[in-house]
Amino acid sequence: MANERDRIADERDAIADERDAAADRRDAIASDRDREADERDRIAGARDQRVAAIIDAADVRDAAAEARDRAADARDVSGNGEQAAIDRFHAGRDRDAAAGDRAAFVERTDAGAERRERSAENRFDSAVDRLGAELDRHNSESDRARAREERERARQAREETQR
Repeated sequence: MANERDRIADERDAIADERDAAADRRDAIASDRDREADERDRIAGARDQRVAAIIDAADVRDAAAEARDRAADARDVSGNGEQAAIDRFHAGRDRDAAAGDRAAFVERTDAGAERRERSAENRFDSAVDRLGAELDRHNSESDRARAREERERARQAREETQR
């Protein structure tokens, strides 16, 4: 009887060891996912900074176009229509360039949003992996506690048979 209890305790310890190993693997996977998410966030953050610079440049171009339009209006009033037309032409080009920058911004923002979504998915999967690892470790502790109980019963059974 005592030997059977020892065998059961050994089996429970082996199961607990397997669960601990599975928990370690899950933690490693979760850490990898977190690192990937951190890298994606870093890339998306750098892209956000570059895109903000593009929008700032578009705003500067729009302001320059507005200034050229005001200069063209002033020239029209003073009778310098030829120079006013040139100013309006350049203002239009500045506005077109600013619109192109903003279109590029939207395209890049969409790409950044996709990366951030993948980061969020990785972080969620990582949390699930860590929860699984935590449950494995909890079950492992329970298995080890039962194994200790079985060993204690085995010890008690041996003592009773020796009396």
